[in-house]
Amino acid sequence: MNAEVESYSAALVVLTAGVTAAAVTQLVARMLALSGFLLDRPNERSSHFIVTPRSGGVSVFAGFAAGLALVAAFGDWAQFTKPALTFALLMGSAFLFGMADDRFNLSAPLKFFAQIALALFFVGLFGPLQTAPLPFVGATSLGAWAGPLTVLWIVGFMNAYNFMDGLNGIAAGCGALALAALAAASAYGGGAFWAIICALGAVSLLSFLPMNFPRARLFMGDNGSQAIGFLFAAATVGAANESEGAVSALFGPLVMLPFLFDVAFTLAHRARRGRNILSAHREHLYQLLSRLRLSHAEVTAVFLSLTALSAAVAVLQLRLPAGYQFAAPLVLAAAFLLPAVRILKRARDAGLISATAAAAAETPAENAPDPELQTQAAE
Repeated sequence: MNAEVESYSAALVVLTAGVTAAAVTQLVARMLALSGFLLDRPNERSSHFIVTPRSGGVSVFAGFAAGLALVAAFGDWAQFTKPALTFALLMGSAFLFGMADDRFNLSAPLKFFAQIALALFFVGLFGPLQTAPLPFVGATSLGAWAGPLTVLWIVGFMNAYNFMDGLNGIAAGCGALALAALAAASAYGGGAFWAIICALGAVSLLSFLPMNFPRARLFMGDNGSQAIGFLFAAATVGAANESEGAVSALFGPLVMLPFLFDVAFTLAHRARRGRNILSAHREHLYQLLSRLRLSHAEVTAVFLSLTALSAAVAVLQLRLPAGYQFAAPLVLAAAFLLPAVRILKRARDAGLISATAAAAAETPAENAPDPELQTQAAE
């Protein structure tokens, strides 16, 4: 009987924390939308014409932190409260360095250094990814590679998520969907801590979404994309470790495969054409779709649908033997390839991108601002 009461009490605390996270996020977001804090002024790379605050990450982090503090106040110190506070400090660090980037436009090397330092702190405090499903081998200990691969994943995903924060609702919507899927998988695998972390992140993003989609009164900014990017990347590692393999290390990357595929495909295409892959551009697949005159709501809907599909495949992948789980992301990436090539061809035919590096100067079409108003600045 006592165990049943404790179970109901825990569920009530988590539910209250979720409601708190949603309420705080919405309240802070509405205040920020009316403020002049961290204004995003349109430039030649922007796809919006209206000066809009890019401090939305403040509301997302505030809601997440409020919900987490409520759960931590009633949780066991060693099993939940201490790691929750530790994680909040790490995520808060990602939020603050993103805020500094929004305010002072930090150099790429400095941002890269900060991301590596953050990933190293996570590995030191929570541990690296312990095992990964290798092709035809199964779950295998990563040994000495565990630390470097974990750092590479966290830094890589933080940048990928930031790159994809370029249209109304695309990062917040897909991020919420992915975190909800990871929360469900973590709960199924017995990982209560990371399930709660992901659920609070998903609720905070969902509460922020009406301020960002379909009409943007508030942008997430680097302060939000860096914090959420770190949250998802870290939770992917934590959920795999806490569930002792019940949640595959491939689950998180597979759920966010539409984002990872877009970034990898775009960078590979630019490298093949001899373009600087580190320079700012508007050649991501989602940006090309928008510039090919799909509405921003339509592009976001496409990526939400692809993320939902990826989440479904990720769940089915968990039923495969570990040695064959690699097939799921390969098949899905192969399915994405033909549409991606067709988008590139249409963009090239429309004069949006050059075929080679010989066109050193950007074409007028590439620099022209998007005609649709109230949209997020393209990465």
